[in-house]
Amino acid sequence: MSNRVDNPKVYNPYSYHRPHFIRWRGSVIPKVLPSTIVVTLLAVIVCIVNLETKVKIGIPSTFIPVLGFVVGLLLTYRTNTAYDRYWEGRRLWAVMVVAIRNLTRNIWINIKEDDGKSDLLEKKTAINLLIGFAVATKHYLREEDGLLHDDLKPLISNIKSNLPGFKPFNEMDPSSEVNHNLPLEITLYLCSYIDNKRQNNKVDVPTTNSMYGALNTLIDCLTQFERILRSPIPLAYSIHLTQTVWIYCLSLPFQLVDSLKYITIPIVFLASFILIGILHIGGEIENPFGYDENDLDLDDFCGTIKRELDIITSRKRPTVSDWVYNPENHPFGREEITASEARKLSIDEVRNLLYKENERNSIETNIIREAIQEEKDEKDEKDGNSNVTIKVD
Repeated sequence: MSNRVDNPKVYNPYSYHRPHFIRWRGSVIPKVLPSTIVVTLLAVIVCIVNLETKVKIGIPSTFIPVLGFVVGLLLTYRTNTAYDRYWEGRRLWAVMVVAIRNLTRNIWINIKEDDGKSDLLEKKTAINLLIGFAVATKHYLREEDGLLHDDLKPLISNIKSNLPGFKPFNEMDPSSEVNHNLPLEITLYLCSYIDNKRQNNKVDVPTTNSMYGALNTLIDCLTQFERILRSPIPLAYSIHLTQTVWIYCLSLPFQLVDSLKYITIPIVFLASFILIGILHIGGEIENPFGYDENDLDLDDFCGTIKRELDIITSRKRPTVSDWVYNPENHPFGREEITASEARKLSIDEVRNLLYKENERNSIETNIIREAIQEEKDEKDEKDGNSNVTIKVD
């Protein structure tokens, strides 16, 4: 698992190596197939009994439209509700990443380094705690107790704490005063770091307020994650929906056997496969924080955060002279002079260069527009000729 955090995937989520129609991995087929086989076997038995013996067990198919409409409404509501929870989890994770990035930027750039390497080490440690917050949140949402996870321990081993991590509520001691919410405790250490830097005048008030705002966002996201995790769809609704789908699927063979004969078997197989599949999809994405193939890839998300923040902290804080007066900076165009050379000119000469750049850009824009218009006119002319040819024929 830690390897995935250290080496997150780089991929296009909208490209696939094979068509969806023939994909097994990521589908609910393994979960749906046993139930589908049971319903299909019932259809086989019903067909044999009804068509090969004198016993007639077929019933009118008038119930199919009524039950089908009800089942469709229930499944639609179930799937939409589950997907809303899935998407809400993804949205909240994105908000959390924004807060982590903002905190990292403020810590690495806006906090002064008057004490040299001491301040630098404190910055790196605080940013490690931000990575630790994301990783700890991942384990917290997956109900994985303990602190000794390979991807978590190196980030928080400096925290003086005996917290056992998250435990299910039925295993927690109600009289215990120990806080089992590790991500929340990490925010306390981050808060103490911000407060220390403000007291030592190493960060200004507006930046401090911005950092506290980002910290509040982290806690808000954590609380919203808990809301999704601890508020599943009501049990009575899930039970009733499952029972309704099963009643509908099991009644299909009896309603179809008289009219479709043995074709009832493949029809029942397809119908039960679709309905039970939708039912399982809703159940799988209802809690998007687990290890199912269709759950949010929290390992990859955490790996991306770690990689980004490690890259930021591997370089010193940039100064204006590092990039403005870099020999590669040509502010007036690639073929013009550099910023270092322009610095030696008078203000009027610099403004003249800016004016020339604007004129050049305007000419280039007009050329591009004319080329696009010519291409469009040629296309319209070809289309017009094609229409004339068709009318003559």
